[in-house]
Amino acid sequence: MHREERRWKFHDALRSMLHPPPPSPPLHREASIIAEGMIEEVPEEVLDKDSPAWNKGRIYYASASDEVANAYTAQFAKDMDNFLNVRAKEIVIGGMMVFVMTATPDGVRRSKTGGGILYDTLWPSLMDMAKAGLVNEAQVDSFNLPVYAASPKEMTELVEKNGNFSIEIMQPTDPLLRIDDPIDMQMCTMHIRAAVEEIIRKHFGSEIIDELFDRFYQKAAVYSQMDSSYKKGNLLFLALKRK
Repeated sequence: MHREERRWKFHDALRSMLHPPPPSPPLHREASIIAEGMIEEVPEEVLDKDSPAWNKGRIYYASASDEVANAYTAQFAKDMDNFLNVRAKEIVIGGMMVFVMTATPDGVRRSKTGGGILYDTLWPSLMDMAKAGLVNEAQVDSFNLPVYAASPKEMTELVEKNGNFSIEIMQPTDPLLRIDDPIDMQMCTMHIRAAVEEIIRKHFGSEIIDELFDRFYQKAAVYSQMDSSYKKGNLLFLALKRK
């Protein structure tokens, strides 16, 4: 399957999860999902020049103000509640749902996670291109990534508040900790590009993509010796049972 086709399939799958067709009778006893941590839409406040949550010059919440982070948190809570309600219609009582999602470890600053560092490397790359006249700075100010990494504590509260599922297993997982070699930043760049290229393309156009990710790679290369603390708990494994 070509990368372009995979991107469309991913975003089609996200839309279908949040806005499914009328449900059939709940027959499924098990469901497994891999979630990128996408939110359905960027919070309106972070794009509003008159809002204290306006995220001028940045495209992500990790190193932004608390107002920006709170807007992302509220949007994720809304979307996760919708997601759980949809899944509850599809899974019988006693049925299991297993999924993996991007995460922020409890007690860790959002700007000190591997994902936060890498996504935050995109906006300086875009701003450099704006200074070089390759993109419009206003375009950068009107763009934010619809990506959020919840903590285990947040997920516990959201699942309990929703009330449709009980948490059977919630386990942070650290796949990068099993790799002693320096992080392959070229591979990380490919992963980031696969996740967000289509979103960026729709906003800025296709002509900037290659140069943007070349610049991103050059900036991200300094993190190849990333401290092990940045690798911990970047994914969260959950097994939920339908009540």
